[in-house]
Amino acid sequence: MDDVSQYDWLINSTARKFYNVEWEDLYQAGCLGLVKAYNNYNNPDVVFSEYAKKYVFGEMYELSVKSRNIKLNKYYLKVYKLVNLAASTLTQELGKSPTLAEISAYLEIDLSEIEYVINIMEDMFSLDDEYANIQVGEEKNLDDEIMIRDSIASLDPLSSAVIDYRYNKDLTQSEVAKLLGISQVKVSRIESKSKDKILEYIA
Repeated sequence: MDDVSQYDWLINSTARKFYNVEWEDLYQAGCLGLVKAYNNYNNPDVVFSEYAKKYVFGEMYELSVKSRNIKLNKYYLKVYKLVNLAASTLTQELGKSPTLAEISAYLEIDLSEIEYVINIMEDMFSLDDEYANIQVGEEKNLDDEIMIRDSIASLDPLSSAVIDYRYNKDLTQSEVAKLLGISQVKVSRIESKSKDKILEYIA
């Protein structure tokens, strides 16, 4: 694929759906999605940008899932469940659907926090639904998986370990740094360079 930049608009518009990942990481994931789309594109009746959308979104979605802060998500999910339970209870007590202010008072949780959690969780559920929809009827491309695995294997041992810990074991950069006995800054640099090498290998 000669010029990824001509599809920056597609990457940027897709990236706006994700709130919990650095833009640079989303951009690289989008580029990887474009390369995969280009390698699998075989239907001239479909505009390439339309065909590539699901690949770009899919790569960003998988990156987003790996980047989610599990502890925060558990808290968000707990509050979200409490809100739904409170809404059900108050509906029976009041004989009508309660307002968020009434739910806030009932749970003794700040209204702005409830609004934030609802927005975050519904955004996540929306992304999950969109990802599920684009996966319907789609088969995994074994060649792509083999190529990605080979590209990781081509890295030096330290870089390979960083990528493995970050993306297969879902560790933070700080956790990886502690395990490998290096600084978090070095982990960040190695990760960034390794992803560039992987993208070059695949392309």
